Amino acid sequence: MIKIVDGYDNSKQIYEMIENVVDELGIKQKLEEVTIKHTPADSPIDMNYLSSDNRSLVLEIVDSLDNLEGRVRHELMHVADQLNEKFQHKESLVPPEGTGAFRRYKYLWNVYIDSRLIKSGNPSYDTQDAREKEIAECYPELSEDLRKKCFDFLWGIESIDFEQISAMSYDLFSTFDELRSLAESHGEKQVTFETMEELKNYGN
Repeated sequence: MIKIVDGYDNSKQIYEMIENVVDELGIKQKLEEVTIKHTPADSPIDMNYLSSDNRSLVLEIVDSLDNLEGRVRHELMHVADQLNEKFQHKESLVPPEGTGAFRRYKYLWNVYIDSRLIKSGNPSYDTQDAREKEIAECYPELSEDLRKKCFDFLWGIESIDFEQISAMSYDLFSTFDELRSLAESHGEKQVTFETMEELKNYGN
């Protein structure tokens, strides 16, 4: 059952888009309830909140038609991954909020989602170019050349599980030999940032 709260200017389009994508991704039968709510006034960003028993979902969706399909597909791909046993999502593996590892975790999962959407011919939250530029925000300590090569590898990953994403959030070069070899060939190492402020202010 899908329900949408009152007050949306684009209620019909948002409801129908979510209904179609939930059905297409095969998660409709796994969820008992999907509730579409407004985003907080101070944080107009689409978000998804899957219950601990994986039976109900709350989607906070911005009341806009701008890239609606890409935004909805992106959020629901997060949910589809969590409901996929092979992905092995575990809340205990999410890095602490406010750390550099948490920022990198979000980035790595977002890249994995948008790359699959684009390669399958569907709209995505962000373009490949935008995600490539974003890697500089997450790994400012790495050279531009190494960042580009790492991004190209990340974008090309066909399958990855949550444990691997979590491990790479702490150490990008810990999981795949190809990435480790790239770092070694460039003579570079990743820096650990305990806080987001440290990450944002690196090099200043």
